Amino acid sequence: MADTIQETVNELLTKFKVHRPPVPVDKIAKGLKLQLCSLPAEDEISGAIIRKGDHVIIAVNPAHHINRRRFTIAHELGHYFLHKGLGEHVDEDFRVAWRNADSSKAVNWVEIQANRFAAELLMPTRFLQTDLDSLSNIDKRTVALLTARYVVSPEAMKIRLSQLGILGPF
Repeated sequence: MADTIQETVNELLTKFKVHRPPVPVDKIAKGLKLQLCSLPAEDEISGAIIRKGDHVIIAVNPAHHINRRRFTIAHELGHYFLHKGLGEHVDEDFRVAWRNADSSKAVNWVEIQANRFAAELLMPTRFLQTDLDSLSNIDKRTVALLTARYVVSPEAMKIRLSQLGILGPF
């Protein structure tokens, strides 16, 4: 699945001519003809993907920080590409998949896959390799610079660097 995720992300980056961070996940979603909308909700709800036939809506909680909203869009794009039939059945041929506090707990394989997709899309391996090749060491300052460059949270960047074997577990 990891190869599929990286291949799909690389195809998206090529299709939308993204050559450096930050990856414009909102423009990618709109370019795929997916509708983005606000979903005012409790803090534990980050977003949702709603499918009805060919019509797909990605809803994002507007009260969340921009980094979290970007991750939510990327996460929902993961569901869009990896989990075509995912969701709660609400009405005939109408499916909703919610992104909530359980999404990040690494207990549900579908959510783990969507999180991996989001991490690869927001912090593509090839972009990070290029950025890291020019650095002599990885320290707190480097992580802070990468966090700002990729417009992600420090926690997301640390996890991504750890997944790539660049930082040890924390």
